[in-house]
Amino acid sequence: MYLSKPLITADGTILLHEGIVMKERYIEYLRNKGFTSLFVGDPQTQDRLDVEEDFYGPQYREEAIGAAREVIQNFSVGKGVNLDKVKGLVSEWINQLGQKPENMMNLLDIRRKKGYMFSHAVNTCILSIMTGIAMGYDAKQLDELGLAAILHDVGKIKFSENVAQQFPEYLTRNDKEEYRRHPFYSLEILRENYTLSVNVLNACFQHHERWNGSGYPMGLKGNAISEYAQIISVADVYERLIVGMPHRLPTPVYYAAAILNKAAGEYFNPVIVDKFNQNVVIYPIGKTVRLNNQQRGVILGVDVRNKTTPIIRITSSQDENDINKILELDLLKTPELFILNFEEFSSHSQIYADRAYISHIKEQQ
Repeated sequence: MYLSKPLITADGTILLHEGIVMKERYIEYLRNKGFTSLFVGDPQTQDRLDVEEDFYGPQYREEAIGAAREVIQNFSVGKGVNLDKVKGLVSEWINQLGQKPENMMNLLDIRRKKGYMFSHAVNTCILSIMTGIAMGYDAKQLDELGLAAILHDVGKIKFSENVAQQFPEYLTRNDKEEYRRHPFYSLEILRENYTLSVNVLNACFQHHERWNGSGYPMGLKGNAISEYAQIISVADVYERLIVGMPHRLPTPVYYAAAILNKAAGEYFNPVIVDKFNQNVVIYPIGKTVRLNNQQRGVILGVDVRNKTTPIIRITSSQDENDINKILELDLLKTPELFILNFEEFSSHSQIYADRAYISHIKEQQ
């Protein structure tokens, strides 16, 4: 197998170039660097496994993360903050995602541990924009929503060193109280910038509120919560689930979607969860899946309108022998076949999902 996409660090340094033959020492090197996944191919299938990147390949993703880092770090040292660069990136995402929503998953950075806070901000922004588009937001609303999503956790820069280096489930009671104050810190920081609208401030302040009133910092309930905040809270939880965190493995995408559905009506606005689900790619390109006839295959493409019926390249037969010829299957045209699971499915997946549900949806308790 060889690398089908280059691996790039937060500062733009290329660790491994596209096309390099993967060796055990490279894999170990990547593990030590904190990478948890990568795209690989072989000469026969490479041409179809490449994810189409008409816009925002790795260099653009790094630019976005760099912009988020610059803005958040400038807030932390009290510098004057120019949000024009971030606003420009948000506007470009809105434009491009409106034209090609199927590229959403290509934009998400799902490997990063170093610089987690900044990549989380970018990922949450992309997911929020997609939901806003599904809800029929106009240009001004999408701009406000995207900006709020980028800035939603900015208050965490005021954490003490002990709290900043830990995660909620590992904190003492006093430290948890400090953690739960980060929405107040965000409001305190952001209201110094007079270019930010009240809608953006409210969204950042309220993104930990929950539909049933069990959230924080104010215990708001239902539509008393800013709609932007309702969207960001769904995107925030989903992103932390699928990406994982430095102390927890990622939850499989299909379990993350199931968790949101389970929480709809209790922790999240069910209408927003439904809109979110319409735009989530449950079967990302390049993933290996098993069909109900026991064949295995690789996802080649997903139509955002028919997310559960992707195009698959079959890689093994029903008796698990490798298939030498190219065989592609459009599940939309073969309704008798369907995907059972990802190949990495295991009994541990449910454990990760349950832990994530407790950690990120019920963390305020």
